[in-house]
Amino acid sequence: MYYFLNTIVNEDKSGIEHAEMKRIAMFKEHHVPAKIVTRDFSLTFHDVIHRVGLADSDVINLFDFFGESSDFKAQACTINDLPISDNLELLVNDQDPHGYMVRNAQRIIQRIGMRAPDYQQIEVIRTYDALGHLAKAEWYDSRGFRALEQFFDADGNLLSEQVYNPQGKLYYQTFHQRSPFSNQKIVNTLYRLIDWHGHDYSFNGQKELTRFFYDELNKQSSHNVFIVDRTMELAWSALHMQTPALKYMHLHSAHLNNHDDILHSTLNFNYEYALNNLNKWDGVIIPTARQATDFKQRYGNDVPVYVIPVGVVADQQIAKPRVAWKQRTKDEVIMVARLSPEKQQDQLIKAFKKVVTKLPDARLYFWGYANEHEDKRLQKLVADEQMEKYVFFKNYTRDIGNVYDHAQLSVLPSRTEGFSLALLESQAHGVPMIAYDVPYGPQEIIHNDEDGYLIQPNDVDALAQKIIELLSNPNKAATFSNNAYENAKHFSATNVWQDWLRLMHDAQDKVTE
Repeated sequence: MYYFLNTIVNEDKSGIEHAEMKRIAMFKEHHVPAKIVTRDFSLTFHDVIHRVGLADSDVINLFDFFGESSDFKAQACTINDLPISDNLELLVNDQDPHGYMVRNAQRIIQRIGMRAPDYQQIEVIRTYDALGHLAKAEWYDSRGFRALEQFFDADGNLLSEQVYNPQGKLYYQTFHQRSPFSNQKIVNTLYRLIDWHGHDYSFNGQKELTRFFYDELNKQSSHNVFIVDRTMELAWSALHMQTPALKYMHLHSAHLNNHDDILHSTLNFNYEYALNNLNKWDGVIIPTARQATDFKQRYGNDVPVYVIPVGVVADQQIAKPRVAWKQRTKDEVIMVARLSPEKQQDQLIKAFKKVVTKLPDARLYFWGYANEHEDKRLQKLVADEQMEKYVFFKNYTRDIGNVYDHAQLSVLPSRTEGFSLALLESQAHGVPMIAYDVPYGPQEIIHNDEDGYLIQPNDVDALAQKIIELLSNPNKAATFSNNAYENAKHFSATNVWQDWLRLMHDAQDKVTE
């Protein structure tokens, strides 16, 4: 079994989740057993994976595993299912028109929140003490059972949590220890598994619990391969497993902070622990040939390196009819990426101000969710530059293919890229591309002056110039579009699978030694 280790699957998927989903589809197509493995607790986990196109059998979560609830079928749990005593009154919640409250003659005992968007299923029941302080919250899994119980002190601080399976069995607890100097600060959390195969287990931290999870998962079958996609969060747990398994680190982004000093640069903090324990890995997966070369120059060849593109262009996409250039929205420019400082959307906004002086009908659309408050910063920049008429923020979409099929140009001014799924997706949909010529991804995807342009990093004037050039020359842009469709075939599922086969053959040799 191949296990792809992650923390959680969100609806607003990052590049790592996109890559894992394409990988799972490819493994399923070739009948190779594989699962995405997640660690974090979520009350809506199964709803989310269904909405993003995954089946329950594609993913296994730590809490589903220990609660033995992976295959539990959803059921309704409505307000009518609650046993409310005859001496209590059920009313509409005075703080939430979609919810309810339970009270006796003296006070409100509970407030009941219902799950959006239909407000038919119970989401949470909050219970209050005689002084009106929150004492307990009971949260319901979206599949219709009470899953989480939280207890609070008189100041509203979380003391402990208990997790239940669909049959009502308690199987997990956490206890939070707070600082004697600040009751607001948690200094330690004790994690406990209750009655797992007849024993209770305690763990001093989430990493130890996760390590135990991997070991128990590993016992389910033999010859397992663990591929760590979230290295910073999960490498320790994988490397400290106490049962034998193969472990591979996946570099999804650049491993160095300074690409001009390959031998001595400080490391990307996401990979620092994993790289400082390089001898403990069975191999390293790297998305581009140039990054693999840089990696080997620094670390040598003691640990096998596998160059496997992060992105895959599905056969269905390659077979689709191409969008004619005249069918695309004239002068529509897109950037598909999370809003984050390293993506340098601010440079594109400044370049686009130069573009609209020549092409006043041009429009720029940012597609992607924001990290922290980056959206506010960028929106302020747009306002300061008086570009509200030309620049728009569209957030995250699950129909990104439609966005690509309408766009005439895709731009990525990042300061660094491990691979760039956005560029590959643009290419697969025939969208000409412009990107800064930075390590590592753009150089692997864009064929300069053939399906796009690679320009000197941080050259805002050149960025504006190339945007104007392509939008002003529809014949050239149409040629770039056709070339993009052709070049995307290099990343077909057939070709990428051949790269995976090398790792799989080596893994097979290792387990049979």
